[in-house]
Amino acid sequence: MRELQMLFKNDLGRNFRVNVDDVKDDVTPEDIKGCMDEIVTSDIFKANSEGIAGIAGAKIITTEVEEIELP
Repeated sequence: MRELQMLFKNDLGRNFRVNVDDVKDDVTPEDIKGCMDEIVTSDIFKANSEGIAGIAGAKIITTEVEEIELP
């Protein structure tokens, strides 16, 4: 499973995180930056009652799950 973790700074300088599950394999840094810019400019999220002031970073987290068959 691939999860996109977008990190933002709120108006107080604290980090705020938005996670998106099942990110497409072909997503580009430009796609991610464009999405994050849109989140900042549209002001659709509040982090502890504070607005999002800017972008702090992003990463894709890949998780491997192994099913265990029990006897």
